Amino acid sequence: MIESEVIQISEKCGFPATKVEALKLEASGREYYRIISSSGETKVLCYLDPAKGNHSKFIHVSNFFLNQEIRSPEILYFNNDLGVTVQEDLGDLSLIDIDMLSNHNDLLLRQSLEVLVKIQTANIPQISKLEIHDLNSQMSKFSSLFLKDFLDMESHADLVNLQEEAIDELSEQPWMNCHFDFERRNLISNNNSIAVIDYQDLSFGPIGIDLAGLLIDHYIKYPSEIISNSLNHYSQLMELELSSEDVFEWVRWGAIQRNMRILGTLSNLYLKNERSFRLKDLPMILDNLIGLLPEKYESLKEYLVSDVKLELTKKLSQI
Repeated sequence: MIESEVIQISEKCGFPATKVEALKLEASGREYYRIISSSGETKVLCYLDPAKGNHSKFIHVSNFFLNQEIRSPEILYFNNDLGVTVQEDLGDLSLIDIDMLSNHNDLLLRQSLEVLVKIQTANIPQISKLEIHDLNSQMSKFSSLFLKDFLDMESHADLVNLQEEAIDELSEQPWMNCHFDFERRNLISNNNSIAVIDYQDLSFGPIGIDLAGLLIDHYIKYPSEIISNSLNHYSQLMELELSSEDVFEWVRWGAIQRNMRILGTLSNLYLKNERSFRLKDLPMILDNLIGLLPEKYESLKEYLVSDVKLELTKKLSQI
């Protein structure tokens, strides 16, 4: 939307703005704007085309988080007919803007894990369960959308075996509340605490997916020591009698599912809507996937390294 349209909507919501700042784009189609009043007070207005969905689930989870003292934006106004929510402004400092490899920022990872445990173990009513066939079809986007449609490449036979093993492994993991995009882009450093945003896809799902979102980062590569220490801290919080190596297997398969899904989703976002703002992340996401493959997938790994990475580099150079 253009600024005048956002200002007009803000007036209908009872939060008249004199200035508007466009905030981050999302793959979900949600549009975020900081609306600024004449007195300088700020709020965040989120718009979602009512034809594409509504904010009901987000509002339900927000209210629950507020009652459970899980830091998240307070919902000040919503109107599903307009496709609008007005939210508390938590600021711009997401963890993606912080040097997480700096020694003193280990604390931020620990705090993020503590928020995750609160979410995972909360008794949130009326939350849908992820279906196994949905997890599988999401992984299939890697072959159909990323390889075939985006790169114009044939798939590899071992991808079928990988998906089958991933589904078996994910099925055997503990299942609990799953944000489904628990990564640094969606974690805000606010008043010495970590706030969580963009939880409209929260469902009941495998434990490893959100751990993977935090620790198998799409923008930086954590040293193995940081990952091991983080998983030990997580095990203590969850009272798990498991080693960091055991917990990492949950992370491995959660990350394989997540990375295959996101490579397909971001490719489709560009192909259907010409939204290229996340294409720069594709090489890192692909590298993460390659690095997580078990040794028996050596042929698949060679294909991804020798063929797919080369085609991806060529494709991105043409955009």
